Amino acid sequence: MQSRLTILMFVDLVGYSAMMSRDQDVAIGVVRALKSQHLEPVIAEHDGEILKRMGDGWIVAFPSVSATVDCAMQVQTDLQGHRSIKLRFGCHIGEIVEDDDDFYGAGVNIAQRIQTEAPPGGLMVSEDLYRQLSEERSNYLSDAGSFNLKSISQPVRLYQWRPTQGSNRRWGQVPSIAVQSIDFAPADDETKALAGDMRDQLIVRISRRKGVLVFDGLAKTENKATYDLRGRLRLAGEKGRLTLTLLLREEGRPIWSETYEAPTGDIFAFCDDVLELAEGDLRLQNNAFDGDRLAGVTEDELSVSELRARAANEFYKVTTESWAYGLSLMERAIALNPLDGVSLAMRVEAQIVLHAARYEDMVPELQKTLADDLSTAIIQMPQSDYVFWTRGLFRLVVEDDVAGARADLERSIAVNPAYLENYELEGHIRMGESDFSGADAAFSRLIERGSKNPLQPSRLFLRGVTRFCDGNFAGAERDAAAASDLRPHEPGHLILRALALTELGQTDQAEHCLAVARQFSTAPTITTRRPVLVPKFRWFQINWGEEHELGTTMSEIQLKWI
Repeated sequence: MQSRLTILMFVDLVGYSAMMSRDQDVAIGVVRALKSQHLEPVIAEHDGEILKRMGDGWIVAFPSVSATVDCAMQVQTDLQGHRSIKLRFGCHIGEIVEDDDDFYGAGVNIAQRIQTEAPPGGLMVSEDLYRQLSEERSNYLSDAGSFNLKSISQPVRLYQWRPTQGSNRRWGQVPSIAVQSIDFAPADDETKALAGDMRDQLIVRISRRKGVLVFDGLAKTENKATYDLRGRLRLAGEKGRLTLTLLLREEGRPIWSETYEAPTGDIFAFCDDVLELAEGDLRLQNNAFDGDRLAGVTEDELSVSELRARAANEFYKVTTESWAYGLSLMERAIALNPLDGVSLAMRVEAQIVLHAARYEDMVPELQKTLADDLSTAIIQMPQSDYVFWTRGLFRLVVEDDVAGARADLERSIAVNPAYLENYELEGHIRMGESDFSGADAAFSRLIERGSKNPLQPSRLFLRGVTRFCDGNFAGAERDAAAASDLRPHEPGHLILRALALTELGQTDQAEHCLAVARQFSTAPTITTRRPVLVPKFRWFQINWGEEHELGTTMSEIQLKWI
């Protein structure tokens, strides 16, 4: 057996299996065209050695990083706009071991996994390869962020390129944040230490989120970032205030600023509270940036991570149409990488939410598919708070497994105690246990910490239902009114408010809410999707879709589902 260090390229023909199922002759013709015209001749021009052909893929070795990147760019530029051929390239420097039958090595596995993250029509390379490129070539690649590749203990930094007509524009550059020092007052050692600790925690917390790069703004090696994050900490009496400002570095222009206040009697609780709020707000800012940076890229050009970013942006629009589109994006992502754990979990969440919006149960076949998806996601992403959160939601909502849901909630909390959505799952679980006061507390914590979140109307609705079931009709009415103010054309909030007003004896106001509700479409809405309820309250179906009609009186609404 012989070993050698080489530049590895994995090439994948996107959509080959679907192409074969549609028209086998066309698929075979495409592969032949790649061998004779579009791919293999270009590989030969750049002194590439084809190590293996795999039907819809190639493994190639090159003598230099420049030849590897030049080859990939030439092929993809020539194929840009081709009707039926779209390739993905993944490249890495690694050692391979060869014998008479095959070749092996960790570098081979890494290169293959990098290829699954590449955008269709584009190229993805490892940081090890990127650092060997000349400045001229490296300028054409953009930082795609850090990725968790299977069997690799640490996140891997990747860089990508895709062709653009008449320009070297760097599509899809992920945002990067340089966290600067936090100014503080009073100017004593204790406050200085607190400011330093909060800054360190901010770096760690923001770094947990995918789709954003975080730099230590005080490090000498840090010289470029999209944003600067600056802070001011002020302590006075029994209160503390942290102000954070995000500035666009190139212009020095502030694009976001927020102030967080909390009591300082327990300084550790103060840190946890304000940083939890800050982390949630910065996550929303990052999602908004994702929507902007990918706006000019068609969905068939998006990589798996970019498809997830666009889907997350769609989910925040909080309509059934946007969630359905997000679901279709996840189907596309999974077709590109069937083992991508986050995409699998996002597909499951979208199915849960859309079924709940329609007040429909899943058919057993879909339940089985989604359960298998979640098992795969857990195996692929065992350190993801979101994956455990999604499985917990599935176990509770679809399988009625309260104990399993609580176990997954505990796992999600263990991975990331500051993950705000954990409060939502806890609220659902407590509703399923008829612990309405506990559910109220969980939803309240989520609402308080997510006041700027687009999902706020949905959370107000959930707390309103919880309060209604607990006999707190005044609280339910307030929540329904607040949700209706935020989503004024959705009848579900008005119906909940009418139910609560009826219980409060305010029948005239209840009938008025019902009359207003009848003016709007009864199509399913995300913000009034079906809550998790024990059998006693499962009559509470207030968003019925097209197959049902609104009752003409409050008594009909109350009796319709008993």
